[in-house]
Amino acid sequence: MSAMRNFKLKNTLPLWGVLLVLMVFSCQDLNMEDHKMEDLSKLDQISSNVVPGKYIVTLHSNQINFRKSGKYEEVQAGMRKIVSDILIRYNIHPDKVDDVYGHAFEGFSVQMESFELKLLEQEPSIKQIIPDQYVIGHTNFKKGGNNGKGGGGGNDPAPEPEPDPEPEPEPDPIKQVEWYLDRIDQRALPLDGKFIAPKTGKGVTAYMIGAPILEGLDEFGGRASNEDLTGDGENTDLLMDFGVLNAAALGGKSYGVAKEVNIISLDVVGKGEATVSAYLKGMDHILAEGVKPAVIFLPLMGSDIDNELVESTINELYQEGYPIFTYGAFDEHVCNMVPAKFPTVFTVSSLGWDDAKAWISGYGSCIDLFAPGVAVLRGGFPEYPTDEFFDISYENAACLAAGVAALYLEDRPNATPQQVYDFLFETSTKDVVRFSNSINNHLLFSGLNDDGAGEIDPNRPDYAFDLEARAERTRGNNYNIIFEWSLIESETNRLNVYQDGEGIGSVVADQGFWMISESGKNIPPRTYKFCVPKSNLCSNEVIVTFN
Repeated sequence: MSAMRNFKLKNTLPLWGVLLVLMVFSCQDLNMEDHKMEDLSKLDQISSNVVPGKYIVTLHSNQINFRKSGKYEEVQAGMRKIVSDILIRYNIHPDKVDDVYGHAFEGFSVQMESFELKLLEQEPSIKQIIPDQYVIGHTNFKKGGNNGKGGGGGNDPAPEPEPDPEPEPEPDPIKQVEWYLDRIDQRALPLDGKFIAPKTGKGVTAYMIGAPILEGLDEFGGRASNEDLTGDGENTDLLMDFGVLNAAALGGKSYGVAKEVNIISLDVVGKGEATVSAYLKGMDHILAEGVKPAVIFLPLMGSDIDNELVESTINELYQEGYPIFTYGAFDEHVCNMVPAKFPTVFTVSSLGWDDAKAWISGYGSCIDLFAPGVAVLRGGFPEYPTDEFFDISYENAACLAAGVAALYLEDRPNATPQQVYDFLFETSTKDVVRFSNSINNHLLFSGLNDDGAGEIDPNRPDYAFDLEARAERTRGNNYNIIFEWSLIESETNRLNVYQDGEGIGSVVADQGFWMISESGKNIPPRTYKFCVPKSNLCSNEVIVTFN
């Protein structure tokens, strides 16, 4: 089967809005190349996601006077020596350095006062200085253990054993398998209560950047390890929940897609603060010590992120053979979001039980596929319960796709990232995600084949939004025609309604639902289309039959 993939289009419009993971980001477009060095110390007053007094420094490669080996620790030690020598020349204490980088690029992150920044800008070996920035994913969580009802974590004492529970009644067959697994192994609804994967991901490694996990959980079957790159040796309550649930969806033996994949969590969030410099450290670590075949889960960073250094590091991972997965969320255009906007990253957004785009999902042409992203391990699982309202399903959607990629790589360990991306796209179930606000309204499929995948609607690029309509008989020859559509901006907040090519009125654009009545015998099929007034922005055309 051949399928034409819609390539991601970069969009640099600034993102405004409330982001739901315990932080609010005010976004303002920053072009770091246009800022002079002496202005950098004032950037924390310009953008709220700038880490006050912290900077990422890039060095000229030709200034590095030691031979880089493949060993992470040796490169780290060599870079710290070089950085220390540079800082001492300007009376800046080397203890102010947080991280050093030697594989993704040559550089370091450092905390400085404004006068120290002015001194350091004179150093000829420095290529660029940019402010560090907070990111959306996994930030500002309090220290502690598990946030829920008994999963564990940190140094909390083991809970007292509970008495054996009363035998439970036989489960409903439809609930024997988690719904999100059930959905991705079949082409169409209704669910059949099964999840059958042709592979297990054995021999493949999944790198989870950002959050720690509990490697001793039985759900991970001894396949998981946690690498603390923060140096503080602590975990965080909500942060641990993020890590465990994402890893379980990707590679848990009961709740995951790839039930034998190896899981390595790179804990880079020190003191509960996720930053660009921290995520770069995780990527640098993979470039130094990564084992292939592998997949990478990389959380969203945000819209107001300095692109160049992050994108070049991601591109290097891609060139080195690592497929990278992230998600779309917060009902935002993902072409504004790092890393979802980059063509070397596979972006997955969320759908719900009825195959409609989830309310928290992202949208836009930079989405590659959709996957279940509602009530995926909400509240945890028996071995690791969390707060019953804790729900990161929008992240889990990307983990499901990474899990399917691991299944594919089991027998194709030398496949390139682009081959992985193309395979996931070509085998996806086409044109099933309702009201997606995305050209790629296709659903992830775990069967590793394109049987029944369907064909892409060649006219879909012409649709500005999605329209559905159906007729329901009320009594006798009386019908209600029910319309539903994805939201679209309209200056007048109206949409013109066309029946069989003729205008019959208008509806409220942001309402998303409308119903009219029709009566008569042998009513012929009718076509409907909605359009934004005084524009060429129209929905798809739907045919309504009266049976």
